[in-house]
Amino acid sequence: MHWLRSDTATGLGICSFCDDSVDAWDQGARDVRTLAETKAGSPRQGDLPGWLIRNAKLPSLPHVLIEIYQELESETAGIERMIQLLETDPGLTTRALQLGNSAYYGSSRKVTQVADAILRVGPFDLWALLISTEVKSLFFGISPELIDMNSFWRHSLFTACACRKLAEARGLASPGDLFIAGLIHDIGKLLLLQQMPVEYSEIVHQHTFGDELCSLEEERLGINHAILGGRLLDSWSFPRKLVNLTITHHKVEDASEEVMLLRQADRLANFHLSGGPKGDSGSLQAEAVVAPIIALYDHLTELVL
Repeated sequence: MHWLRSDTATGLGICSFCDDSVDAWDQGARDVRTLAETKAGSPRQGDLPGWLIRNAKLPSLPHVLIEIYQELESETAGIERMIQLLETDPGLTTRALQLGNSAYYGSSRKVTQVADAILRVGPFDLWALLISTEVKSLFFGISPELIDMNSFWRHSLFTACACRKLAEARGLASPGDLFIAGLIHDIGKLLLLQQMPVEYSEIVHQHTFGDELCSLEEERLGINHAILGGRLLDSWSFPRKLVNLTITHHKVEDASEEVMLLRQADRLANFHLSGGPKGDSGSLQAEAVVAPIIALYDHLTELVL
């Protein structure tokens, strides 16, 4: 047990066994006779996801990036439209040129136009790099004592790459959708760490993952990171498909083909990044599947992380 809040003047406090009273305490409740009434009327108590999102005050992702991915997924996608969209956002334009001129591409000719950056990096890869860095920047500053952010983003990026390559191999219609879904599937965890560091760090330190982690979150907090992440994306006006993929990525019952693919990509990321055992049955087939994923991941990692 430890104190979540304390008041030395009164000798009172809220301990880890009463974490549902923290919000009432923060509103000034110190008397047990008024505590229940304060809790009942608390926005946090009534709608924890909404309270967390409002309290976080996170900026939205540039909507230009969502428009670009919709262009890339359409049958009539054109570079000209992507150029027009990028040039409406000075920050994204600058970042696109930085990526085009990065040492990774090894060209002596300096890129000065968005069109040249797109041609050098590739339309999808440039968009993937831009959205990856934008999402990453939103949660800068989370304490390394709570989570290893480098490992978190490596897992997210590998999951995104696996989603894209698995979708392409299976001929699914929206590999771009699934790339984003993989990249942001755990974004709810970051919101919990940012807004509830004491409460959520206790859950994180249980070292449970996947569906078991979701169950533990619901038991301790009454909400899981998948639902919270979906609510956050909805507040940013993300397409409903991506919101639903985020919300349901830990649901097995009646799961769609895309949800099952996202779950497989998540497991591949855990396996690969943890240095899973080699030489298991079906290893040749696994290597054939994973090789293009690793190639894309290595390529993007050098430019994003």
